[in-house]
Amino acid sequence: NAVLTAGHCVFKYKSTAEEIKVRVGEWNSKQAITKFPYQERNVANIIFYKNYERSSILNDVALLILQTPVDKNEHISTVCLPDQDQVIESRTCFISGWGETVEEEGIYLDILKKIDVPMVPAGQCQETLRKTVLSQYFVLHDSLVCAGGEAGKDACTGDGGSPLVCPDPSNPRRYILTGMVAAGIGCGGQNVPSVYVKIAKFRSWIDEQMRKLNL
Repeated sequence: NAVLTAGHCVFKYKSTAEEIKVRVGEWNSKQAITKFPYQERNVANIIFYKNYERSSILNDVALLILQTPVDKNEHISTVCLPDQDQVIESRTCFISGWGETVEEEGIYLDILKKIDVPMVPAGQCQETLRKTVLSQYFVLHDSLVCAGGEAGKDACTGDGGSPLVCPDPSNPRRYILTGMVAAGIGCGGQNVPSVYVKIAKFRSWIDEQMRKLNL
């Protein structure tokens, strides 16, 4: 019934939600007929986080309320959310998307790609990013988390809003939506982590919106 995404991905549709169509279960964007077909749903409404700042990447969260529910099957399901303010410190998380490849600038993928990246503690990330073009005064906002920093392994242009999932500390076979791609300095630079929306900061807000809609 609802899809979590980054606010910057859908802000231009703030007053025209009906123009958005959500596609789930996609794998190969260029192949119309596949073994596991995708589903498409129209959007009834968009709910932005109350303190979302369009001019920045702060509080960059939105919920897409679908006109009709998605049908779960063997390749389409939901993802677990973290507890409010839960800290995830896994060394093996995963990002996925169809954005540019790190190796070939300007080349977008046809097939969904997955890359493993480590979480980076907030303090370490802030100090690292202060050594970049962000300057020594950069402060990592509490609505953001960092991951990556390994050469050649990163989200890139076109991956905005894509998921960052990490193993659940209490059940490593289950994954938690830990972040959504927000910003980065280039793609895949050594010791330059990327910045993601911190889903754990918004868990209570997400639950509140779902309760209001009886979802």
